[in-house]
Amino acid sequence: MSVGSEIGVAQLEADPYPIYEQLRAEAPVCHVDSVGLWLVTRWDDVQYVDKSPDLFTGETEPSTLNRTFGKNLLGSEGAYHARIRSIIYPWFRVGAIGAYPDTVIAPIANELVDAFSERGSADLVSEFAEPLSARVLKQALGLEFVEEETLRRWFVELATGAANFEGDPEKQKIADAASAEVNETVAPVIERLEREPDDTLLSSMVNTDVDGERLTLEEVQANLKVMIVGGLQAATDLIALSLWAILSHPEQLEEVRRDPALVDPAIEEAARWHSPVGTSTRQTTRETELGGVTLEQGALVAAVLASANRDERNWTDPDRYDIHRREGGHLAFATGPHLCIGARLARYETRTAWRVLLDRLPDLRLDPEHPIEITGWEFRSPHHLHVQWN
Repeated sequence: MSVGSEIGVAQLEADPYPIYEQLRAEAPVCHVDSVGLWLVTRWDDVQYVDKSPDLFTGETEPSTLNRTFGKNLLGSEGAYHARIRSIIYPWFRVGAIGAYPDTVIAPIANELVDAFSERGSADLVSEFAEPLSARVLKQALGLEFVEEETLRRWFVELATGAANFEGDPEKQKIADAASAEVNETVAPVIERLEREPDDTLLSSMVNTDVDGERLTLEEVQANLKVMIVGGLQAATDLIALSLWAILSHPEQLEEVRRDPALVDPAIEEAARWHSPVGTSTRQTTRETELGGVTLEQGALVAAVLASANRDERNWTDPDRYDIHRREGGHLAFATGPHLCIGARLARYETRTAWRVLLDRLPDLRLDPEHPIEITGWEFRSPHHLHVQWN
């Protein structure tokens, strides 16, 4: 039996890193039957896949993203992709959201901390990272009329479809129902924004012209779902994973406390060490060879970002979390034409979250009574992050 035939979805969900290490050593381009994908696991090969859209296209068929959201930025390539990106990307530039850390993110973070600061303990996932990401996203997108719990439910259900590589019909049924609910909820809002534009991302998506052409209703709805899943997932998981990383290394936490300039490298190292997004899914446009394996035209490929970020060929002692690591950039937010469009906002949220928590919660530390459980291979994060402080 091949290595790929022995790998199950449950194994990947529980902890994919030992599997990736084995694949990098024995089968760096390997078909994993349980998910129907060729997993590409070495740094150089992952970079090559992500940076070669003419050979490895993001417009796959089948596509978990297009199947769940409708045709969208992530599930497209070429002129269509460039058009969508040109409408959405300007909203994420420094000039547009550079004031967010102080004017939007910090007030929300402080309000959340106010609710539990006197208690001496909290779950930083459910009580901080998730609501912070949801409230920032609601304001940024223009979805303040949507209940926070509804937005978070949409995220979970849509993400279930986005990660449904095995084609489980029950998972897809959940995702499709959420997709229809989003469409129904935002349709009247989109109609209003056509008459009364504002400064939100949704309004920008509705009203921006490219060569005299605007996004259709279906395109706005599909890409809004991308923003909901990406905006909540990237920020929530980066906050949770990075806090877990530094809190589980108390000696490095003390260095960060003494030198706030280490906050940024500590967060970036956490993103490398436990990547919140696992893969970039692509499809070959013609027969090609990669890693000594011949891939037929139409082969579905997953460039495993999380594995590339642990590749021994590119990193020294890659399984070690080290805030002083200086070995170049990671691939936690992908690379090439599909570099994560919301990475800047996720970083803003995470840096601000660290600043507020470390300033306001003295001697912040993990709660030894609550072991940390982390699962997921496409979207990986702690279920809870129980902490204590003085």
